[in-house]
Amino acid sequence: MKPIPTALLTLCALAHGAVIAQQQDIVFIAPTNHTMPMAQFRDGMLVDGVLKDLGDLIARRMERRAVYVSVPSKRVSEVLSAGGADALCYVVPVWIDGRYNWSKPFITSNAVIVARKEAPAVKSLSDLADKPIGTVIGYRYPELERALGKHFARQDAPSTELNLRKLLVGRMHYATIDQTAYEYRMRQEPSLPLRKEVVYATVMTQCAFSLRSKIPFARAEHAIDALVQDGSVAAVLNQYAK
Repeated sequence: MKPIPTALLTLCALAHGAVIAQQQDIVFIAPTNHTMPMAQFRDGMLVDGVLKDLGDLIARRMERRAVYVSVPSKRVSEVLSAGGADALCYVVPVWIDGRYNWSKPFITSNAVIVARKEAPAVKSLSDLADKPIGTVIGYRYPELERALGKHFARQDAPSTELNLRKLLVGRMHYATIDQTAYEYRMRQEPSLPLRKEVVYATVMTQCAFSLRSKIPFARAEHAIDALVQDGSVAAVLNQYAK
């Protein structure tokens, strides 16, 4: 039997190592519509925020490396369904299309209407009929859809940050935003001429895992449950609540 050439053995070893390294990654979607404290992007890459801290925690608990792929909100379902990433966190089934493996709900999200200070007060969602409301393209708002029907005047933007900017320059009077993001922004810039109007939805968000992912879902679910139980998830959230 002829000996296998050293160069071939080296190539095989390198290829095997690359496969192992790839198997150790868990790829999370970082939707670019998010703003702090959920996500901060620099040069198109996720660099900070709850989504990164949470993904890092899950990956470490599973003895893997977290990798993040930045995806516009309108393509999130497409990428996750196709297996272009393993997981997306801080989401609920009614927000995105597709079939996924869902973790247990574990992070609360409150959806609020935010207004410019001079805008008429909103006592109920019906007060928003036919009024432009800043929304994020690609996301659904079932509570607003039910309350307003054909009078839900969406004003889609690629991100929450752009909706806030449009509010600040007066291009519209109202926007829907995650309460955590609104409160974080007001702590950073308390003089902003904005006010919170109505908390219109409260949901417990989850992580969605692609059905095409090679990550063992049972292990991922166990890792998330353990991080909730030992207080790690709460610690991540608390550090951005100051």
